[in-house]
Amino acid sequence: MEMKTVTIRLRPEELDAVRRRAEAQGKSLQAHMHDTLLAESVEADRLLRRSVREGSEQYAEAFAEFDRDNDRRLAQLREASRSSEREIGEW
Repeated sequence: MEMKTVTIRLRPEELDAVRRRAEAQGKSLQAHMHDTLLAESVEADRLLRRSVREGSEQYAEAFAEFDRDNDRRLAQLREASRSSEREIGEW
């Protein structure tokens, strides 16, 4: 995995809060931020995958419904065509 640098700008009160959380967990500020960013990244990936999966399922269902409607219309057209066929000499 390629490592990237992330720059985060925090207001002084936010930085103090992050430092307190890191100390409470017995971690350095850097380790705490690393773990937090990793957890957020994993959660964002999970949510994105779920969203894509749900979107694909919705698309598939919409396509299947369109396909069923199209089959019904074609069946109606065939039936209408059969009922309008005339015997030779019939007007």
